[in-house]
Amino acid sequence: MKLIRLIASPVLMYVLAGLYAVILAIATFVENSYGPAVAREYFYYASWFILLQLLQAVNLLSMFLQGSYFKRINKGSLAFHGAFIFMWLGAAASHYVGVTGVMHIREGETVNYMMRDDGAGTGNSSLPFSVKLNDFRLERYPGSHSPMSYESDLVIKQENEFSFTATVRMNKVIEVNGYRLFQSSFDRDELGTVLSVSYDRPGMQLTYTGYFLLFVGFMLTLFSQNSRFGRLRRELSEMKKNVPFCLFLLLGLSGGIFGAQTLGAQSPSVSSLHAEKFGQLVVLNPNGRLEPVNSYTSAILRKLYGAEKLNGFTSDQFFLNLLSFPDEWGKVPFIKVDNKEILKRFGRDGKYVAWQDVFDKNGNYVLADEVNAIYLKSAAERKRLDLDLLKLDESVNIVYQIMQHQLLPLFPDENNAQGKWYSAGDSLNVFQGKDSLFVSKIMDWYLYELNHGVRSNDWKEADKVVDMIQIFQQAKSKTPVIDNQKIRAELLYNQLDLFFWCRLAYLILGGILLFIACGEMITDFKWGRKLNIPLIALLVVAFLTHTTGVLLRWYISGHAPWANAYESMVCTSWMLVGCGLLFARRFPILPALAGLLGGIMLFVAGLNHLNPEITPLVPVLQSYWLMSHVAVIMIGYVFFALCALTGLFNLILMSLLTTANQLRLRFRIRELTLLNEMAMILGLFFMTAGTFLGAIWANVSWGRYWGWDPKETWALISIVVYALVLHLRFVPLLKGKTDWCFNLLSVVSILSVLMTWFGVNYYLSGLHSYGKTEGSGEGLWIWGIGLCVVLALAILARKRFRQDS
Repeated sequence: MKLIRLIASPVLMYVLAGLYAVILAIATFVENSYGPAVAREYFYYASWFILLQLLQAVNLLSMFLQGSYFKRINKGSLAFHGAFIFMWLGAAASHYVGVTGVMHIREGETVNYMMRDDGAGTGNSSLPFSVKLNDFRLERYPGSHSPMSYESDLVIKQENEFSFTATVRMNKVIEVNGYRLFQSSFDRDELGTVLSVSYDRPGMQLTYTGYFLLFVGFMLTLFSQNSRFGRLRRELSEMKKNVPFCLFLLLGLSGGIFGAQTLGAQSPSVSSLHAEKFGQLVVLNPNGRLEPVNSYTSAILRKLYGAEKLNGFTSDQFFLNLLSFPDEWGKVPFIKVDNKEILKRFGRDGKYVAWQDVFDKNGNYVLADEVNAIYLKSAAERKRLDLDLLKLDESVNIVYQIMQHQLLPLFPDENNAQGKWYSAGDSLNVFQGKDSLFVSKIMDWYLYELNHGVRSNDWKEADKVVDMIQIFQQAKSKTPVIDNQKIRAELLYNQLDLFFWCRLAYLILGGILLFIACGEMITDFKWGRKLNIPLIALLVVAFLTHTTGVLLRWYISGHAPWANAYESMVCTSWMLVGCGLLFARRFPILPALAGLLGGIMLFVAGLNHLNPEITPLVPVLQSYWLMSHVAVIMIGYVFFALCALTGLFNLILMSLLTTANQLRLRFRIRELTLLNEMAMILGLFFMTAGTFLGAIWANVSWGRYWGWDPKETWALISIVVYALVLHLRFVPLLKGKTDWCFNLLSVVSILSVLMTWFGVNYYLSGLHSYGKTEGSGEGLWIWGIGLCVVLALAILARKRFRQDS
């Protein structure tokens, strides 16, 4: 009997789940250091790890079957938790019964076997059908090496049946006798295809049943009066006063940090008005996207200098200045270097070096030998100094190509089926007749007129040359055709810089609203309530501006704007402020909280670590499952962010408790704790649903739901972490400390979300590396300092909360 009680114990559930999360975190770093094969052998596919998962399933099932617990649990919670039993059974069936492998087929070749690579071992395995490859097609983004799409035309012959033709491409699956074929890869010569093969009918049925129960449990929990969420909602509605909130933020975040360093350069400069006209030309960027020159030069200046303006000059001015006056501007320090040792080597005490710094008196590149030696090292052997030198070398090469007129592909070749565009400094032999004359001479003419314009301040002739280039582009761009409406929209998007103004508005309005709420709590700021309505109205205007920016970016890119870290930050901020305004009447504090946090997120998005450049989607992301997966999981992030700030403020209130104010503050602490738990339940639901929508996307794209990719694994860790926080009330040792502990952990737990959202991109690698972001170890210091501050505040809060109880 004791053994049964132990197996069905919530404490055992807590121990197993906590151990599971820690092991998963360790496994991701082991994989990053030693490779996926090691992680799978010693962790994910190891017998002891499978046993740990089995114990968790048995523990959960035992708790359900226990008489008293089964009578208390509501249907929604039963369905939601029971879904994980089905998903575990599905995973077990996929692992032990499922079959996976690959088929490599050359054009004209017929294959009736696959190279097996799964839990049953490796080797060739025959199939009950044959596949012939008629044709493999690869389309690239115009003028780029990046694949836009690839697909295979197949002839499939089943035993004793007629053959049929089918086309398989990324996100388009073919099923034959229960086997599913996926477009996986291709040969370098583009004459062969690699298909993934998966047979997993039992596992898929069990897994999808689990997903269905997950959705049913979600809906029943939200709308049932007897669920935990329903009880919290009733208790909160009985409390008459709404939550005032206090948070202090230096509004300097909205401004001064972005001020560009004054370089004091007296170099000649092109007129800003003419530079703006030049920025309206079209260029084909390295990713194969047609965009305004203004977008192109902005990306280059951010890469070199780390900001979108240099000493008051726009990116278009900077590009033209460097193009026209290379000697003068080669003396200006605009190449950003983060390594102090490198800066000291060149005698610079700021953050930048000049072009001329990296060349000696004889014009020799001083870093040549050192860079070549670094390239001979393996990636694992390269140190931080090596990486910073390679980054500097990349910037030097960019400047060199600009000076050599090789980094401005303005001229389309109308006879090129791939839609290639050329720069004036490229080999222009492909152009014939008048086109050849125009392309070879126009840039020299343009530079002459730019020099004349600087001397005379007369830009008419330079404007005419730009008009001529624009006419040439419109006439000669056949593949792809220039979409002038989108180009104008992108220029407007760049000019308005809507997200900057939204950030400013959110920080200021959110800060004022929170100041008023704090005043109402401490001194009964009655006049402050009169200011709330106009402030909320201004916040609505800022939100509509934000919405305009999101829709404009969506229209320009042609896909939902959440394909990279920058876009996900912008959209999550938008969702957050929208939720705050949506529930403003029920929870008046939410607009202030959401506005402030939304402004912080836009501030982070504006940092140079996150690239705001609009880029095309890689083939695997071209799926409607992507939209649902990312949108749902980002909503979960929004609720978890609200939980973190709510928990933080509750800790502040606890630390301010005294005998005189404890009755009032305890009431508000309880109110905030209820709101915090409701937000966490919603966040956990959306995070879980989003993660498993991602599993469906992976099943459609790659033929498997779960591959223990670091991004997937950390999403699972976040789910486990927040599930543990929500079940604190079942731990006997925390009796009487639940509110304090819950609020503390709601703050600390956001670290798992940050690791899932950003940390994986910075510190780990995997299938989600298409969104990989450049970063450094600075984030670890920020996280560490923030955690220490929160823990110090929590200790003070616990002491006050206990003394005044």
